[in-house]
Amino acid sequence: MRRTLILGIVTLVLETWVGIACSQEKKQTPHDSQIEREKLYLTGWDPDEPVPAYLYYKKGNKSMPVVIFVHGLGGSKDQYPQRMREWADKGLFVVTIDAHLHGERKVPGIFPQGKNLGGLGTDYSIWVHQSAIAHTARDISKIIDALSARSDVDLTRIGVAGVSMGSSTCLVLAWKEPRISVVVGLIGAVDFWYDVTKTPPGKDQDVKRAELSLRVRQLVNSIDPLDRKSAIAPKALFLANGARDAIDIESIKKFVKDLRPSYEAYPDRLLLLEEPKTGHAVTDRMWSDATLWLLRHLVEKPIRTLR
Repeated sequence: MRRTLILGIVTLVLETWVGIACSQEKKQTPHDSQIEREKLYLTGWDPDEPVPAYLYYKKGNKSMPVVIFVHGLGGSKDQYPQRMREWADKGLFVVTIDAHLHGERKVPGIFPQGKNLGGLGTDYSIWVHQSAIAHTARDISKIIDALSARSDVDLTRIGVAGVSMGSSTCLVLAWKEPRISVVVGLIGAVDFWYDVTKTPPGKDQDVKRAELSLRVRQLVNSIDPLDRKSAIAPKALFLANGARDAIDIESIKKFVKDLRPSYEAYPDRLLLLEEPKTGHAVTDRMWSDATLWLLRHLVEKPIRTLR
């Protein structure tokens, strides 16, 4: 009888965690004994493809606001560990993940040697880029579900942040995921068709779009935030881009201008930082302002969503 009772308790504990992780590794970061870094495999959109993740948080804190961070094309969750620790040290519960087709989820040959997929423009490169964005955005919604098993987070305060492709993923979540209240996009695109064709809207872009496969056209159309921007407000949206980036700064400025009427009641929740001498790189000021934005809207004057 006693052995049966013990086995039943163990089974119950394991079942409680099955939705959040397949395996777990926890250790203190070497830079700060107060910051834990926990490795998990989280349940994502595809139940057969767990999402590798690091969690950074201050040991002993309770009811922490959550920030989910997404890297850029070709990157992984292992990037920016010091930045993630800094956010955790300020009281944020940081989840950084491998995007679909990246990091531990990479498929051999997905990034062919000698080819720059970052230039986009072709069926294959656009498919990899946009598939990673679409799938990862769906993963994050499932990850939010899974985090409900933890007692140390406050899921009424959730932010997302990302760099380049990760920023574009955050823009999809901005119009799609109602449980997110704060969005930080660093050096990402807001007009996906402009980004993947490197051509402004018009006849030339229409020609390039028509040359792409039907599946790729469907994919881009299914996630492009340009025509869905009315669904973003009242989320607190911070964008930061370089004026010398291949991602056209004027398209970013127009996007923010067109959003202004939706933010008439919340003018402090919409901001664009333009770095005039910067290309496709995240500056220290971008990181600093992004940090302040997260703290302002998740900690100091939190924007809460219903659970």
